[in-house]
Amino acid sequence: MIAVFLLSAAAIVDDGTLVVSAAREPVAYSETGGALTVIDGATIEAVALPQLVDLLRLSPGVSVARSGPTGAQTQVRIRGAEANHTLVFVDGIAANDPATSGEFRWETLPSDGIARAEVLRGPQSALWGSEAIGGVVSVTTAESTDGTRIFGSAEAGSFGTVHAAGGAGVGSDKGGIIVQSSWYDTKGIDSFGGGIKERDGYESLMLSAKASVRPIENGELGLVVRHTNSLSEFDGYNSFYMRDDTLDATRIRSTALRGFGRVETLDGRWRHELFGSYVTTDNINRDGDTFLNRTDAEVFETGYQTGIDFGSEAFRHRVTGAIEYRTQRFVADDAEYFGGTNQRVSRDRTSFVLDYGLSAGGLALGASVRRDENDAFKDATTWRASGRYTLENGFTVHASAGKGVTDPTFTEMFGFFPGSFVGNPSLTPERSIGWDVGAGYRTGAFSADVTWFQADLENEIIGTYDSATFMSGVANATGKSKRKGIEASFDAKPLGWLTLGGSYTWLDTKEAQVAGTARVREARRPRHSGSLLATADFDVASVTFAANYVGNRRDTDFDSFPARIVTLKDYVLATLSGRVKLGGDFELTGRIENLFDATYEDAYGYQTQGISAFGGIRVKWGG
Repeated sequence: MIAVFLLSAAAIVDDGTLVVSAAREPVAYSETGGALTVIDGATIEAVALPQLVDLLRLSPGVSVARSGPTGAQTQVRIRGAEANHTLVFVDGIAANDPATSGEFRWETLPSDGIARAEVLRGPQSALWGSEAIGGVVSVTTAESTDGTRIFGSAEAGSFGTVHAAGGAGVGSDKGGIIVQSSWYDTKGIDSFGGGIKERDGYESLMLSAKASVRPIENGELGLVVRHTNSLSEFDGYNSFYMRDDTLDATRIRSTALRGFGRVETLDGRWRHELFGSYVTTDNINRDGDTFLNRTDAEVFETGYQTGIDFGSEAFRHRVTGAIEYRTQRFVADDAEYFGGTNQRVSRDRTSFVLDYGLSAGGLALGASVRRDENDAFKDATTWRASGRYTLENGFTVHASAGKGVTDPTFTEMFGFFPGSFVGNPSLTPERSIGWDVGAGYRTGAFSADVTWFQADLENEIIGTYDSATFMSGVANATGKSKRKGIEASFDAKPLGWLTLGGSYTWLDTKEAQVAGTARVREARRPRHSGSLLATADFDVASVTFAANYVGNRRDTDFDSFPARIVTLKDYVLATLSGRVKLGGDFELTGRIENLFDATYEDAYGYQTQGISAFGGIRVKWGG
């Protein structure tokens, strides 16, 4: 089955929209040459799915794989890159977890209180460093506004689900503060379907606060604090290393802080910022009441950034420079191997970044270079170049190219599991060179864009197996993994009350070639995918239909010996959501997930939820 679902109405970004991920400083979309999707707060609220990752499914070039029901491990791949090749920022804090293979724990990120999410596709390491091979996702939560406001929501529904969120903010031209919280609890389903048939539930709590103060007209001090705590039950492996209906559960705790001070001089043309962040994560695994193991990580980062604008109205230049220092600490402890996997390791990195932008009429050019000096492996230099030209008739051409890197994870370098796995401290960072070129068109009520992209991945870190010792490990591959594809998206507003949007992605990914064999298609990456979004808004009521098509994918059945390749069937995952005003500041909300009751798997052998319904109430008061 191949659907002709051609991304959300947020796919095509307004030329004047400021984006924060495409340069070291916010720039207008018309001054960027990269492929970018912005999912705004209105879209997030209209679709009303509780986890942000389910809205990312609507973005071109993005594939999502969840290993079971809501709360299970969830991976995002951009343009066919690996799951740890997407760098995620939440309110400016780099949130990838060194304690879980450098991936971001998407299952811990609720959509509540998110004002926008930017998805920047293609290598971005020259701007943001390691893990940005496939792209960058930058999430911004709600800001304080003038006056006072209170907001909240509560809902209940299928699988014993209860969900509540809310917050309050107060602000003025001198500063403000906003606090938010989100709580989600579901009994879930049995993701494996074995003999016990116990349900795998999920519970999460998120607390956050953002505060800022402007002691002088051209200066600002700010602080962001965010805490998440979740418990995810899942079916793991029995003593024979076979998947089974177990009582495994993972407790994930994360606390993040970011502080900054900004000042502008020369009438705002020269900007300075000092910043620092600290993130700590704990991942604790149990089988019932029995402690198995845990991995903890700490990341501290500080730096200085300065940017200056100069030139004339016809030729405007922007130069931004930054220096960053980052240190990571990783701790692993276990009981099941009597401490055999324990480790205490750390590594540091100092980075120097230079970013340049030129705007001349309809032409915008950009170039970036970054030097990462690592104490644990070879230093890296990355680069990026982009351009966009906008014609007066509404047509646009754009292109970008860059080099990205992803550092080896702590487990890949130093991990050890007795009798099964040993790390490789000699690993070198993965690196990728990719490019894209596209064309778009915009008129008052219609926008469209088509982009061709291609990337080659070198030094890919792959699994190895020694048949003499029965030990597995990792090594850098000698060949190249190749990714290429097409991204197409549109949005339209044919009527004042109707908004339409859609996307389609064709993706061809091939693993590094082994001598004497043909290239193999990479796992969990659909060749065809797409989405459709439609919202009918009549002020007193609105309804939104969102659908995501995922084509056939390749996966591996590790329960077989030797492991065999399987095909995951295609599916359509649709959501119908709506709201009705009750009067005053209250709204009645409703949502049906998996509208067509699709039976599907994102990861082989892990069942997912069928059709489900949810209803609730929402309140908004103030500015």
